Amino acid sequence: MKYNTIYNKVRHLAMVAAVAPLGVGALSSCSDFLEVDPQNVITLEQFWNEESDVKNIIAGCYSQMQSYGMLSRMMIWGEYRSENVINNGIINDDISLERVLKENIMANNAYTDWTEFYKIINDCNTVIEYAPGVAEKDPSYTQSDLKADIAEVTALRSLCYFYLIRTFRDVPYSDVAYLDDSQELALPATPFDQVLDKLIASLEAVKEDAITSYPYTGGLSDMYNTSRVTRTFIDAMLCELYLWKKDYPKCIEYADRVIARKRTDFEEDKTFTANDFSNFHGYPLIPTAYRGNGYGQSFTYIFANGNSPESIFELSFDKDGGDTQNSNGPASNFYGGEGRTPWVVYTTYVGNDQRDGVYKVFDKNNAGYDARAYENMNQMLMCINKLSCRNGSFMLPTGGPDAWKSMVYPGWYPTAGSKHDSRNKANYVIYRLSDIMLLKAEALTQMMSDESGVLSPEDQSYLDQAFELVDAVNRRSLTEREPRHTLVAADYTTKSAITDLVYQERHRELMFEGKRFFDLVRRSQRDGNTDYLRSNVANKSVDIRSIVESKMQKMDAIYWPYNLEELKANPNLKQNSAFGSGENSSYEAN
Repeated sequence: MKYNTIYNKVRHLAMVAAVAPLGVGALSSCSDFLEVDPQNVITLEQFWNEESDVKNIIAGCYSQMQSYGMLSRMMIWGEYRSENVINNGIINDDISLERVLKENIMANNAYTDWTEFYKIINDCNTVIEYAPGVAEKDPSYTQSDLKADIAEVTALRSLCYFYLIRTFRDVPYSDVAYLDDSQELALPATPFDQVLDKLIASLEAVKEDAITSYPYTGGLSDMYNTSRVTRTFIDAMLCELYLWKKDYPKCIEYADRVIARKRTDFEEDKTFTANDFSNFHGYPLIPTAYRGNGYGQSFTYIFANGNSPESIFELSFDKDGGDTQNSNGPASNFYGGEGRTPWVVYTTYVGNDQRDGVYKVFDKNNAGYDARAYENMNQMLMCINKLSCRNGSFMLPTGGPDAWKSMVYPGWYPTAGSKHDSRNKANYVIYRLSDIMLLKAEALTQMMSDESGVLSPEDQSYLDQAFELVDAVNRRSLTEREPRHTLVAADYTTKSAITDLVYQERHRELMFEGKRFFDLVRRSQRDGNTDYLRSNVANKSVDIRSIVESKMQKMDAIYWPYNLEELKANPNLKQNSAFGSGENSSYEAN
């Protein structure tokens, strides 16, 4: 079966739409099944009979993740409160987005609505509850297929909850399918740590059942290994979940699983060889340098083409499907496109850093040769390239920083016949290899003791391993004919210094990918204060500095308020104390 733009548009959800108040999404197209009976008389018994019924619900989960409502929140929740982006002054009628960018968030803000995430959660719970009965009815639905499907929806459910707890901290948690009006829906919020433990336990229970690799059969199915849940995706999520739990040995264990799998993927792909990775300490990262006379190969593979060998999981859009196929609507509005001015642009702080030789974001030792400063941002068009619909092949010419800076329009060479012009087809990457490498590096730094002075052999080993991971990612970004070792290990000899380096490299590498603010929240949780977060977010602009310093001193304030309508409907949900009643104020006074 083909999934709509990878994932099938058909969602056989009529039977739940009639009875599930928590919601499992609207029907998106017709089907033979729906032509038999009116929607309001379809029963559960009529639906859960064949393997295809299960598959269609799962396909619908992916389709829902591509929806404007959900994808926009993934972008906004993880990025827009950070120092990376700012209002371009033309947000039109999206007052909620404008207020987020100004750190003026109230409980009636549209982006506090979490409905899209709970729709998918309930779909996943429904599959887990009813799929075993289908296996009893349909002899072609094997136990291994059943287990793989349950593993797949468990992972998707966990991803939804992970976004929710990183954004709101404590959220209502349920692993029960809501299909009856008599069921209690007004659940209190479950504490962050308890939800985190539940996500880890559920993934640990199904990880061995997940698909390791989907077969390559041509067409869109060739993208399944990076656009559907695999064992590698579950390992990647467990890596990050354990990091948030502060279980650093387990984080490292799962990072190593992912890295090993990616080595295998590159060996099977055969586009790149071990020799291509020699400058990256052997880590299988796509080289930046073209073998011709320009740079930008890694950007082209990861962002322009999408579904690269480095990818672990991304929401994929069919670039050859034309305007009739699903498109990345939030990327089109937020980041612009052909004939479209972006609503959101990069801040001066990150945009001018390497070009002006300030080097507060990009490392001074890279001497202006860090391709990410030019790949990420188009200075003339004010575009964020990773998600701009102009993301055809990116290539910097030879000649170094001076040549790049002299270019009026640095680097766009759109792929011939690209379908990006009329509608944005940029994929949205959720996990890729360099992300996991840097999560492992962070875990290694936290394994170190806090003692000052000469490091113990064990601490030195942790530091050396962390530095090597950061150095590998950093070296990949450099665009020089003769590779240099720009980061100097001697500059990072303490736990504090190496921890800061990891966060700096994550900032450079994952800029605009929905990671930055979540990274700052994780650090605040570990530090027990918001000092590091505030010092970075304050760089967003001069206008917002005082707001950040005053409003974000409270730990509660780095999370979002619960939606006002949700509070009215659920008396067991108590508002985040930093936001008062939530009626008309974004924060209480300190």
